[in-house]
Amino acid sequence: MRVLLINPSIRPEQFGRFASLLEAMPCVGIAYVGTFLAEAGHAVRIYDDFALRGGEEEILRVIDRFKPHALGISLLTPVATAMYQLLDQVRERWPEIRLFAGNIHADLFPEEALEHVDAVVHGEGEKASVELMDAWSERKSGAGIPGVTVREDGRLERGPERELEKDLDSFPFPRWDLLPIHRYSLLPLGTVAKPIVAVAASRGCPYHCTYCSLENQGKIYRKRSVSNVVDEIEHDVHRYGVKQIGFMDPIFPLGRKHAIDFSREMIRRGLNEKIVWLSELRTDSVDREALEWLKKSGCRRLVFGVESGVDSLLENVHKRNSASVSRETIRHCRELGISTVGLFMIGLPGETPEQTRETIEYACSLDLDFAKFAITVPFPGSEIFRQMRRDGRLNRTDWENYTTFNPDK
Repeated sequence: MRVLLINPSIRPEQFGRFASLLEAMPCVGIAYVGTFLAEAGHAVRIYDDFALRGGEEEILRVIDRFKPHALGISLLTPVATAMYQLLDQVRERWPEIRLFAGNIHADLFPEEALEHVDAVVHGEGEKASVELMDAWSERKSGAGIPGVTVREDGRLERGPERELEKDLDSFPFPRWDLLPIHRYSLLPLGTVAKPIVAVAASRGCPYHCTYCSLENQGKIYRKRSVSNVVDEIEHDVHRYGVKQIGFMDPIFPLGRKHAIDFSREMIRRGLNEKIVWLSELRTDSVDREALEWLKKSGCRRLVFGVESGVDSLLENVHKRNSASVSRETIRHCRELGISTVGLFMIGLPGETPEQTRETIEYACSLDLDFAKFAITVPFPGSEIFRQMRRDGRLNRTDWENYTTFNPDK
């Protein structure tokens, strides 16, 4: 089958005055799905509208030229409304194309999504997408496939839960030739060298911060072996000429031993001389010695989810860290020559205007290279979203306004 995968772009007006700061990042999730489909023998094309910015008209032209048998779309909450409108156009113009959706928004709201598509792929979608294409190749609906929901005879038919893949080392490396890697950045505050691709060294997260929706994609933390991760980096350097890696894990590395083991393997293979890398991690997950090893291995910039300078607010959202630990870790980075990005949230549960000012003053005192402040948004899939729904305080489906960039007018 010819399969077209689309990574949508949030409309520039949704970014407001932050639009000029936002650049396309390598989308590793859709890269994995495309790789699995290609290895299964399907003719795959990926159109990354966030990188190429062709918009709706260009997406329709790509469909007209490629003439896919199936079209899959990655649905995050802020793009859902616009993409539903696009999918309705596709269905009207090309009724023979089978449509499917994945990613967290489709996963959480399959009934809504299935008003516009033929199937929803839940959770980690690589193997489920292959099985769905196999079913559609045989003119079957896909009903009963683990991790897939379809609408049949007016009702939703959800297949059994798909077991999470534990052996991540068995996955093929993402095929970045399917994507426009020369268009990718890690935002202006993250890019050191180009071209850039992303690596996912793990899946899931062992922490349970209430503002985060990641646990919806797998509550069990699974880690690839260090050698397998470094194999992928080596492959990306040799095949694609990559000069920077961005780790897409919620936390990488996780812990002192993980940091040192990874660094030693990078140095042993000489990759620290060929590539630089960036990751996001917790300030309480590494000590000074681990940071020294990370610097030797090619780490040039670290992104820390600091969130707040008020410990009681961190406790409110189960962020089991402290402002003093963050201060110490960021000081170590400064001394070692690792540049730092601090991510902060404004409007955490229980926050007062005085505490907001305290967080801003705290951020200014840290000697960060960059500080980014975001509005706290109850994203679907997070505990904050579920709690506000239960309390009757949130009954909105204007999904395009669920962004951290523009305050809700």
